[in-house]
Amino acid sequence: MLNLPVYRRGSVFYLHTRVEGKQFKRSLGTADKATAIIRATRLLEALKMTIDLSNIRKYHVDLGRGIVQADGPDDHQRLLEALQALQSSRDVESLAVLPPTPQGAVPKVQGSPATQSGLKLVELLDKYLLLKQVKPATVTALKNTVKEFSAFVGRGCYVNAILKSDATRYQEYLAREKGNVPRTIDGKIGYLKTLFNFAIKQGYTKMENPMEGLALLTKQQKLTGGYAIFEDQEIKAIFGSQYFKDQKDKDPDYYYCLLLGLVSGCRVNEITSLQLDQFQKTKKGNNYLIIRDSKTHAGKREVPLPAGLFDVDFEKFIADNSKKHKGQVFKYGARSRTGKGAGNALGKKFARHLEELKISRGKLVFHSLRKYLNDLMMKSGVEYEPRCQFFGHSVESVNVATYSKKFSVDDLSIIISDIQNSLLLYSKLLQIGLPNNSI
Repeated sequence: MLNLPVYRRGSVFYLHTRVEGKQFKRSLGTADKATAIIRATRLLEALKMTIDLSNIRKYHVDLGRGIVQADGPDDHQRLLEALQALQSSRDVESLAVLPPTPQGAVPKVQGSPATQSGLKLVELLDKYLLLKQVKPATVTALKNTVKEFSAFVGRGCYVNAILKSDATRYQEYLAREKGNVPRTIDGKIGYLKTLFNFAIKQGYTKMENPMEGLALLTKQQKLTGGYAIFEDQEIKAIFGSQYFKDQKDKDPDYYYCLLLGLVSGCRVNEITSLQLDQFQKTKKGNNYLIIRDSKTHAGKREVPLPAGLFDVDFEKFIADNSKKHKGQVFKYGARSRTGKGAGNALGKKFARHLEELKISRGKLVFHSLRKYLNDLMMKSGVEYEPRCQFFGHSVESVNVATYSKKFSVDDLSIIISDIQNSLLLYSKLLQIGLPNNSI
């Protein structure tokens, strides 16, 4: 076969030769070698280069009649490799090199070899989910992103044919057509980046990750552009409102979820998916929650709860509800067998609660209760290490993470309980209308 001066640079193939004594170099605009060779041949033909046909090995292929001819066993093997490469090329349908199959004829199928160039993104996702342990919510997000990206790229969306320009165009499409904000776009690109890193690690591709370096937000922007933190006056308005007081009888699930959010700092999905056996007590009598399922190792933790929370009404509520929902404490988690979206209904009702109180400053959501408690603890002098353990944050300091011992629930209770009890008392005073101007 003709040995063309085609070579790969990064993720794209180039043609590099000399034309009439002058250096000639052009990008072939593809990461697929078979496509690159075809484009290089056409480019050379356009330049009217002289090609000695006597040095080109010729094959005879008639798929309609199932005829494949070559000179000798070596050439026959090269022919099979060429056919395999053509099969995986994205542009093979537009080449019109092979004659069409006659109407009514059924070509003999020998099987489709598993090649790197033939792996589609949706097939890569299947391999990833087969080998990785992924939470149901993440599985759904991955599938939705892959489906959306594959439809956008089109033509099969082969892993080895996806370029950085495809990813950039996808970002622009999400912003312009879908109206996605930078944080959402970064999330989708992050899912695709994870899949490509997996493909590279497992040897499914030798390409560079086309999603690398495309994050729109810096780490600092993500920190400052996230959810806002409630101010003291807003906390007073929320827990002192008539709307909140009424929920104890009308919707106790909502009422107690908000109280838990205020004093435990747990994430909305952690609270709504609680089961009865997650409420436990130490030998010293301190109440706590055990969070068994989390995205990170640090998120799996034990969270002390104030004793004042466990009055007769709350004890009765969690006992009755867990019987009603087969161990699930709140109705939100009972509605979802996988746990996905368990906090959606709570979050939406909380948004209506804020809207009724005309609290619309910044990005205030249920998660803002968690941020408020963390901020209150920091201002109250609670040290970095116990705060990280309490909220399930990773400790970034190597010295602390490597050499420090974990606080017991009883140790954390001693550090945290005064703040929790003051918040709980403050909430109860607001509900009965007693004046209390500070937490």
